[in-house]
Amino acid sequence: MVRPAGYEPVQQNEETTVIGSKTVDVMDIEEAKPASEVSKVDQTDLPLRTVALSVVFYAACSSTLLLINKVAMHFVPDASFILFCQFLSSSLTVRVIKYTTPDADIELLRFDKARLFFLACLIFFLCLLANTAALKSVNVETVIVARAGPGGAVSVLEHYALGRSLPSIQGTLALFAIAGGAVIYVISDEGFKIEGYTWLLLYFVFIVTEMVFVKFVVDNVPMSTWTRVYYNNTLSIPMVLVSSFFMGFGGFLKVDWTWRHVAVVALSCVVGAWANMTIGFTCGRWCQPQPSRS
Repeated sequence: MVRPAGYEPVQQNEETTVIGSKTVDVMDIEEAKPASEVSKVDQTDLPLRTVALSVVFYAACSSTLLLINKVAMHFVPDASFILFCQFLSSSLTVRVIKYTTPDADIELLRFDKARLFFLACLIFFLCLLANTAALKSVNVETVIVARAGPGGAVSVLEHYALGRSLPSIQGTLALFAIAGGAVIYVISDEGFKIEGYTWLLLYFVFIVTEMVFVKFVVDNVPMSTWTRVYYNNTLSIPMVLVSSFFMGFGGFLKVDWTWRHVAVVALSCVVGAWANMTIGFTCGRWCQPQPSRS
C-alpha cells in the first residue's frame, strides 16, 4: 500500500502521541476535549449501594419535610414565611460549609451564572410555594398522590424537548397505573377542597416544567451540586419576599406564637437544610461533573 508523501505511522507512548513529524502531549489532547467527554462520572459504573443510599437518604428527607411542613402550616398558616425561613437557613448552612471547608466545590453568587440560573430557580421556587400552600387545605396523602402523577408528562416532554427516549412498554403501563390511581383517589376524596386542588394543579404544571428545564440548565450551566443548592436557596429568598405581598403579607404576625410554633418552624428549617446537605454530600459525589486533570 502506497503512503502519501510525508506520512509517518502513528506512534504512542504513555505521555505523548507522535503524528507524522509532530509530537503532541496526551494531556493537551484530553484538555482540548469538551468537559462532558473527559470529566463526568460514568454513572453506570457506580456501586448499586451508593445509588441506593443516596435515593434512600433523599427520600427520607423529602418525606419527613413534607410531614413537618404540614404541621408547620397548621401552626403558622403562612407558606411564604415558612419557605423564607427554610431558604435562609439552607443558604446560611451552605455558606458555613464553604467557610469551614475552603476546598468544598461551592461558588458564591456570580452575576453571569445567576442570570442563567434565575429562570430555573424561579420554577423551583414556584413548585415549593404551590406544594406548601396546598398543605394548608389538603392532607399529606393528597400531596403524595400529586407528586406521583407528573412522571408520564415528564417523559413525553423530555422526549420532544430534550430528545430522550420514551419509556418502554412496561414503563408506560406503570405510569398509566400511577395516573389511574391518582384519578381514582381524587374522585373518592371526601375532603375535596377547590383551593387545595388549584394549588396542586399549579404544582403539577411547575414540577413537570422544572424537571425538564432543570436538566437542560444542568447540561448547559457548569455548576457543582453544592453550588446549585446554594443558588436555589439564595436566589429564592427575594422571590419569597415578593410572593408574600401577593399572598397576604404578615400572616405570621397574626399567630399567637408559643414555643411550639417556634419549635415546629425551626424543625422544618433543620430538616430542609438536612435535605440540601444530603443532596450535596451524597448525590454531589456522583451526579456532578468531576474536575478534569490539570
